[in-house]
Amino acid sequence: MEFRQLEIFVAVVDAGSLTAAAARCHLSQPAVTQQIHALEENVGEPLLVRRPRGVELTSAGAELAGHARRLLAERDRLRDSFSERGKLRSGRISFGIIPTVAPYLLPQWLGPFRQRYPGIHIEISESRTGGLVSELVEGRIEFAILSDVAEAERRKGSLSFRELFREPLLLAAPAKHPLATRKQAPAPGDVTAAELIHLKGGHCLAERTLRLCRVREPDPGLQCEQLDTALAMVAAGLGVTVVPQLATRSRSMDGIVLRPFAGQGLHRVIALLKRRGSRETPAVTELLRLLPS
Repeated sequence: MEFRQLEIFVAVVDAGSLTAAAARCHLSQPAVTQQIHALEENVGEPLLVRRPRGVELTSAGAELAGHARRLLAERDRLRDSFSERGKLRSGRISFGIIPTVAPYLLPQWLGPFRQRYPGIHIEISESRTGGLVSELVEGRIEFAILSDVAEAERRKGSLSFRELFREPLLLAAPAKHPLATRKQAPAPGDVTAAELIHLKGGHCLAERTLRLCRVREPDPGLQCEQLDTALAMVAAGLGVTVVPQLATRSRSMDGIVLRPFAGQGLHRVIALLKRRGSRETPAVTELLRLLPS
C-alpha cells in the first residue's frame, strides 16, 4: 500500500467518479483504475462499486477512506515539520560545554543565533570534560565544546575531534606584583606554588595550568571553583593565576595586569567533540557556523 494509491483513492471518493478523479490527479482514467485495483488487491476486498453515474463505497472502502485521510494528513504534517526544521524555524539542539568556556563564549555565540532562529530549542549541559565525554557516548548530547582533550578521552566511544580555535593563556597578576611591573615577559616557570591561584582538580584548565607552571604540589588554600573567583583573588592581591583570554573580556580588570607569557604554544585548544559518524542537523551546522573564533 502506497501513499500515491491512497491519494488517488481519496480523490475518487471526493470526486465521485473515476473520470473526475483522473482529471484531478492529472492521470488517465485507465491509470486511476489500475491504481484502485492494486489497492483492492492489497486490502483483499473491493473498495468501490461502479455505478452508471459514478462510484459508490463498499463497507471496506468507507473504512479505508477514513484511515487514508488520517494517514495522508499525518504525512503532510510530518513533511511540514521537517521542512520547518530544514528552514530552522523549529528543532532542538543539545550540547555540552565546560565551565571555563561557557560563561565567556555563550553570550556572544548564542545571542546572535537566538535572534535569528527563535524557534530552535537549545539545551545546554555544563560539566567537566569527563562528564561531557560520558554524555556524548550515551547519546544524551549531540556535541561538546571542551579544551585540551586527551587522546585517551577521544578514543572513548569512537569520538571525533575537531579543533575550533586556539585561545592564548595569560598571566593575571596584581598591579604591583613583580611579574606585572617588570619589562621582561614572564615565563610560566616564574610562577611559584606558593602564589599560584588555581582551579580545583577535574577542570582541564587546572591540569593545564599546573603542567605549564611545573607546579606539582599547589597550595590548597589558593584553589577555587571558578575563573571569576580566581581573578577576584588576584585583584585582592592573594596571588597570580593563569587565565584564558576569553575570561578577561567579560569582567572588570581593575587592579589586575594581564601579560602574555614569553615563548610559543602557551594556549589552550578549544575543540568540538562528537560521536564519530553522527550527522549534524541543519540547526547544529548553522550554530557551529556562528561560533566566534
